[in-house]
Amino acid sequence: MTRLGPVYTLAAGAVMAVALGVASATTSPATRTVNAQDDARPVDVQDDAPATPARAATEASPTPEVVKTARPTPAKADYAGRVTGNGGLIAVSVRNGKAVGYFCDGRIEAWMKGRAADGKVTLSGRGDASLTARLSGGVAAGTLGFGGRKWSFKAPTVKKPSGLYRATALVRGADVRAGWIYLDDGTRVGLTLVGDEVADVPIPEPGENAVVDGVEVDPRDVDEFIEEF
Repeated sequence: MTRLGPVYTLAAGAVMAVALGVASATTSPATRTVNAQDDARPVDVQDDAPATPARAATEASPTPEVVKTARPTPAKADYAGRVTGNGGLIAVSVRNGKAVGYFCDGRIEAWMKGRAADGKVTLSGRGDASLTARLSGGVAAGTLGFGGRKWSFKAPTVKKPSGLYRATALVRGADVRAGWIYLDDGTRVGLTLVGDEVADVPIPEPGENAVVDGVEVDPRDVDEFIEEF
């Protein structure tokens, strides 16, 4: 009789082993080889700092500053001419930025003072006397205000003995003040006050003295009296 018992036992054991191996392969988790570079995936980083706006490709250029150029002003000049429409004469003299003016028609007068700058003079005097003029091309051209009215004038430059003269003195206890204007064509005008009254005093010839109540009074040119203003 053939002995089959052990063979069957071995076969059964083999089948059982295979079955357990399959079950183990099915239930065990899969194993994967991980490469460190595979996990180095890009990560979005949120920056808490506010984004800086990009500089414009073309920035607006700053507006250039406008620099005003001062007009030339003579350091020393004498002007004298006629006032349009009232028969009087006007004289303006400039010395290193300081200016003095005198209007006279033989009956009334007005002394004015002020400054010369940027090619013009601006003067004012007692009452409402005023003068503004542009200095250009050897001419002072502008407007005279006096007695509530205004007139225009153009006064060219003049040379001595033409121009403006002034005298102040004390004669027999009375204050004397006089002013004279001489034009290049020989025209002249002036006024002498003794106290506050107009005195009948002839206009002296250029270079000569005036005579007030028998006393000679010396006319002074602008260089000699402008600092009094």
